[in-house]
Amino acid sequence: MRNLGMPSYSQKQWLTQLQGSKYADGPVDVYNQNGRVLELEERVAALLNKPACLFFPKGTIAQFCALKVSAEQRRNNNVVLHSMSHMVLDEDDAYQTLLGLKGIPIGDHSSPFNMQDIAAITEKFATLSVELPIRRAGFKLTQWEQLEAMSQWCKTKQIHFHMDGARLWESTSHYQKSEADISALFDSVYVSLYKGLGAMGGAVLAGETNFIEQCKVWRSRLGGNSFTSFPMVIGALDGLDNRLKRIPEFVLRAKKIATLLKVFPQLEVNTPQTNGFFVFIEGDIDELTRKAIQLNEVMGIKLFNQLSPFPKSKKLMMEIQVGANHEAISDQEIIDYFTSLCR
Repeated sequence: MRNLGMPSYSQKQWLTQLQGSKYADGPVDVYNQNGRVLELEERVAALLNKPACLFFPKGTIAQFCALKVSAEQRRNNNVVLHSMSHMVLDEDDAYQTLLGLKGIPIGDHSSPFNMQDIAAITEKFATLSVELPIRRAGFKLTQWEQLEAMSQWCKTKQIHFHMDGARLWESTSHYQKSEADISALFDSVYVSLYKGLGAMGGAVLAGETNFIEQCKVWRSRLGGNSFTSFPMVIGALDGLDNRLKRIPEFVLRAKKIATLLKVFPQLEVNTPQTNGFFVFIEGDIDELTRKAIQLNEVMGIKLFNQLSPFPKSKKLMMEIQVGANHEAISDQEIIDYFTSLCR
C-alpha cells in the first residue's frame, strides 16, 4: 500500500534504516545519558536558537513538563489553550487529571484564537499555549502578527508563552521564516521527531537553561527516562540531515493536490498552510467508508485514514497529509480516486 501521508514501515524496514545510518556506531545512551542524545539536543537547540534542549520519548511528556514547571514558577495552575488542541482532545484530559492543572480552552472549532479572545479571559493564568498548526481545526496557523502580539503581551504580563510545535518543521514555509525566528517569540518550544522528520518516535523541549533543568526533574517523575532511546535518536538525526530539507516540498505538493480537488463540486477543500489540510464531503459515512476502503485495495493507495464527523457541520471530513513517499502516488491517481469516491 502506497501512503500519501506518513510512510508505514515494517519492523524489518525500520531495522534496515537504523543499520544503514551513519549514526549507528557509537555508545548506547542509558537513561538519556551518553550516546547521541546530547548531540541531538544540541542540534535542535541550534536550529531553534534556544539555550537548552531536552529529549523525551514522547511529546505528551515534554509538554506536561513545560506546563507543570511554568505553573510551579508562577504558583498558578491555569493554562490557556485552544479548544481543538491535542492536549484537550487527544490525551484523555491528562494534563488536568495527572498534574492538577486547570485548562481554559478558547477558540473556534475551525480557526486559531487571537488576542481579542485572550483579552476576554477574566481568570489569571500561568501559561498560554499555542499549537502550530492546530491539526484538529484543519492544520490552521495563527497569523504572524497575532503571534507577535501574544508574545509581547505575555512578556508584559509575565505569562509563560509555550509553543506546541509538533509540526513546527511544516509551518516555516507559510510564515517564510526559520524555525529560530518563530521560536524566538516563545519561552518554550516542543517539537516532534517522528512526524515530519520520520524518526521512530521522540520529542525535544527547548527553552531557557534554568527552565529546562527544572523540566528534567518532571521528566523523571513522569516516566520519561527510558533505559535507552537510541533507535529514536538515530532516526531523528537522520531526519535532520535528510528529511527536514524536503518538508517545503511536502507543503507544495499539498497545495497542488488541494488545487486538483477543488474542481470537484462535491468537495469542500481547505487551502493548505502546511503539508496537511481538510477535505469535506456530504454523504452516508458507512457507504463512503466502504467505497474508500475498496478504492484503497483496488488502487493500492491510501490518501487519508478515515472519514469523520466534524463539529458544527453536516459534512464528513477527510484529513489529507503529504509525507516522504508522496511521489509514489501520481496526481492522476488522486484525481481517479476522488472521481470514483464522488460518484
